[in-house]
Amino acid sequence: MAAAAFPILSDVQPARSLPRRSQSSYSTPQSWFHEVQTVDTTENKKHMKKVITTIKKKAVRIRRTQSELFLDSLKKLSKGEQKLISNLVLRDDLGWGEDRYNRIKSLLADDEKKIVVGRGQGGTVGLAVAPGAKPLKIFVSYCHADEPLKVDLLKHLAPLKHLELINVWNDRQIPPGGDWGQTISSNLQSADIILLLVSIDFINSRYCYDIELEAAIERHENKSAVIIPIILRNCMWQHAPFSKIQAIPKDGRPVCGYPSHDEAFTEIAIAIKAVAEDILSKK
Repeated sequence: MAAAAFPILSDVQPARSLPRRSQSSYSTPQSWFHEVQTVDTTENKKHMKKVITTIKKKAVRIRRTQSELFLDSLKKLSKGEQKLISNLVLRDDLGWGEDRYNRIKSLLADDEKKIVVGRGQGGTVGLAVAPGAKPLKIFVSYCHADEPLKVDLLKHLAPLKHLELINVWNDRQIPPGGDWGQTISSNLQSADIILLLVSIDFINSRYCYDIELEAAIERHENKSAVIIPIILRNCMWQHAPFSKIQAIPKDGRPVCGYPSHDEAFTEIAIAIKAVAEDILSKK
C-alpha cells in the first residue's frame, strides 16, 4: 500500500479554528485534512504531528505480514510455550483457507525454521523456540591441529545461530591481552553444551585432555551441561573418559571417513539442533 503524502507544515494556509476531535477517530490523513483547518500556531503544529504519528502507527499495524499473523496466533494459542497446536484450531483462529494456511506454514517450517510440525489427527504445529528463550551457549574444546575442521564445523552451526538456538564460543575469541586460562575456564563453566572435537591430537593435548575434559566431565555428570563428542579423525578414543557418552557422527564414524566433510558436518549440525531444542523445551 503506497504511503499517503503529507503536506509540509509551511505550505498549510492559516485559518481561524482547529477541531479538537480524538486522534484515533481519523482513519486516513485525507479525512483529517478534509475536516481540519489549521492555525499557524505552535499548539496546532504539535496537534498535527500527533495525528500524523497516530495514522502512521495504524498503517504499520495494517502492514503486518501473513507470517507475523500466523506466529502471533500460534503464540496466543500456545500461551508462548513450545506446545503443539492443532492445524484446524489455528486455521479457525486465523480465519484462513487451507491453501493460504499451508503455504505460510510451509514457509515458516521449511524456509524460516520458526515452527515445528508435529503429528496427530489433522496435524499440529508449534513454536521452534519459545519467545524470550535465550540461545544456548556452546563451548568448543579442540586441539589447534584441528583448526581447519573446527572452522568447517562452525560454518555448519551458523544456521542454528540464525535460529537463535545457540551461541558458540571457542578460544579464538579471547581478546588481545586477555587471560586465556581464566577466560577458557569461565566460558567452559557457563556453557550449556560442550563439544569435544576428538582426534589423536586432542587426546595427546595435555590442556584439552587433562584440564578441559576433566571440567567438562564433571559438569556432564552433575547434569549442569551436556557433552557431545564429535569424532573428527580416526583414533583409539574408545577408552577415553568420554567413551560412554554418545558420540557423533552416527556410530562414531570419523568426519574424515566421509566422502564429503560437508555431509558429516550436516549430520552433526542436525544432531546438535535436536539436542538444543530438547534442552530449551525443558527450560
